Amino acid sequence: MTAWFVILLAGLGSYLFRISMIVLTDRIALPAKLEQASAFVAPAAFAALAATGIAAASVRASDVAHAIPLLAAVAVAILAVHVTGRSYVAVLAGMPTLWLLSLAVGT
Repeated sequence: MTAWFVILLAGLGSYLFRISMIVLTDRIALPAKLEQASAFVAPAAFAALAATGIAAASVRASDVAHAIPLLAAVAVAILAVHVTGRSYVAVLAGMPTLWLLSLAVGT
């Protein structure tokens, strides 16, 4: 086996593993409680990413500029979900806010 064959095989395996979750969700009915809880996956993932960034910024306590874009992005994401009631809007509103403010602040 060549290195490229192993890389392609690993990539294919990874792709099939990830796509299987999408295919299975169409064929398997989830319990109502789990279906309700799944609506919070996107905001929770965004909050976890932001919390990690905020924690890393707090280690550099002298550099508050790193925390400002993260806190603003979380606030925008929370507001967007509250206004629209749709969880995916957290990422659609929060990530561009994070990117733009990070560029503006220079972090």
